[in-house]
Amino acid sequence: MTGKLGTTTMVITIDRPDEINPNISLFHPRAFEQTIGDFLTFLRGDVVSSDMQEWHAPVQWQPIPRINNICAKFQIRSAYDANRYERWIVTPISSTHLLSISFKLSWNHVHHKMGGINSEEQHDISNMEQLCDDTIDSLEVKLSAKALAQQQTALAGLDDTSLVSDYPPLKWEQKKELTL
Repeated sequence: MTGKLGTTTMVITIDRPDEINPNISLFHPRAFEQTIGDFLTFLRGDVVSSDMQEWHAPVQWQPIPRINNICAKFQIRSAYDANRYERWIVTPISSTHLLSISFKLSWNHVHHKMGGINSEEQHDISNMEQLCDDTIDSLEVKLSAKALAQQQTALAGLDDTSLVSDYPPLKWEQKKELTL
């Protein structure tokens, strides 16, 4: 046995922004995208050193049109640790709540002191990634009648209800200290 070579952890949360304008609905594509940016800044935006930010997000942004609601999947990648990253799928379930499912993947370099396996060779994580993809692909979200009414109101009059196809990673800066 080689021991634990990698882990996949799935977390499901329902999140609500602390401050939300009552006139804005998360079912509106631009409000949803802005809220994702704010959420990622809350999660990872404070981890910035003098030379670089530790996290890159969203990476590989992809709207998911098969769900009868706006929905996107993306990744959060570490700039320091190439052996871990997160996969996320997020969709609104009300005007003020997001359903988020995240998968945290981490793995070890495969190496063997007695030879036989190159110390630079990495563990094959394709099975962990396939498990995440299969779970995401099987996701079905059924909105309540109240949520469907909120969605209809938010989308009324919009010609384009799609999400942006390209959402580049956010740029976070190190907090500057005031000097007197």
